[in-house]
Amino acid sequence: MTTISRMRRLALTQLFLLLMLIAVGSTTLGATEYLQTLQLSCFDNPFLSVSVSAPRHDSFVNVDVGLVDPKGRSVGSGHHGPAIPRSQYGKVVDAPQHPEMTKAVAVEICGALPGVYLISVREHGNLDYRLTVRGDDGTRSNQGNEAQFVNLHADSDRVCHYRFDFRMVKGTVGIQWLDNTGHPLASADSPTC
Repeated sequence: MTTISRMRRLALTQLFLLLMLIAVGSTTLGATEYLQTLQLSCFDNPFLSVSVSAPRHDSFVNVDVGLVDPKGRSVGSGHHGPAIPRSQYGKVVDAPQHPEMTKAVAVEICGALPGVYLISVREHGNLDYRLTVRGDDGTRSNQGNEAQFVNLHADSDRVCHYRFDFRMVKGTVGIQWLDNTGHPLASADSPTC
């Protein structure tokens, strides 16, 4: 076997390995196009999630979310200034064993502070979606947790702002929608853009 034949065989082997690595890498990226919910690693701390989802949670909607906490820190789309510690933003799956039924675009905070939060929602296109604010007391008891949601319809490229008060009283989470001036909405009223 000549030196040129050996070099050719080595080059072909290296090319084959490179193509295999590219193929494996592309399938791995496709399988992890979303984040696992932060709640699965947030123990003994209040957890807060602000999410937008398709009505059946079966697809990721084309809506961006941003959140400002009571200290003026932010996370998510349009994030400016200091970041909220222990937070994440992106496409999230709440139940990894059933990703096809639990898809959402979410801002999540582990160790959420009580107080008034401001949500910014940037809508793209013409679609129905659900805005959900969900809180967990962090005790793993599944008691004292709360979720508030509102069904909305996107109106092309508009930006909507919503406010809510996140409270923890004796281990129980409370979430109250607020109007544009910061006053509580009646329980029968839903926030509007």
